[in-house]
Amino acid sequence: MAQVDSLMISLTRYFLWFLFFCLIFTCICGVLAALLPAGVGGILTAVPYLVAMIWVLFKFLKQQQRAPSQAERKKLTLGFSLIFWGYNLAFLLLGIWIFSRQNPTIWQDFLLYLQQPQFLSVVVIMWLLIAIPLYLLTYWFYGKQAQRMAAKMFGSQHQG
Repeated sequence: MAQVDSLMISLTRYFLWFLFFCLIFTCICGVLAALLPAGVGGILTAVPYLVAMIWVLFKFLKQQQRAPSQAERKKLTLGFSLIFWGYNLAFLLLGIWIFSRQNPTIWQDFLLYLQQPQFLSVVVIMWLLIAIPLYLLTYWFYGKQAQRMAAKMFGSQHQG
């Protein structure tokens, strides 16, 4: 148990870096999405996650001089997913709350939508279409790809 606790403590800084990069690139992509035509902006949904995930891996490789171990890989993948979707949900609710202060029907409409099975089905399907590939991509990228990157950066296999 102590080893798991120390693993989480050592990974905390990478979770914080991930959150920081996600927030910065979400703001950048939000501005870009506003400038792009209506349907095209949605393509930028996964970009903050992907950029943050890659930058954090580079930080990990440079600081640790090795690829993540299997335990670190699993924790980072799950942690990144929870952070990304958690802050998306938090900002969705914050946005609804802010706009409902000027128009109370917004919150009521949102609650009515949540009671519609069709709406919930579409939301869940869309979420799964983004969440599953991002999770799998992160898991793959922090595995063999990270090992190849570590080997190229440090000249040996440096497996964790």
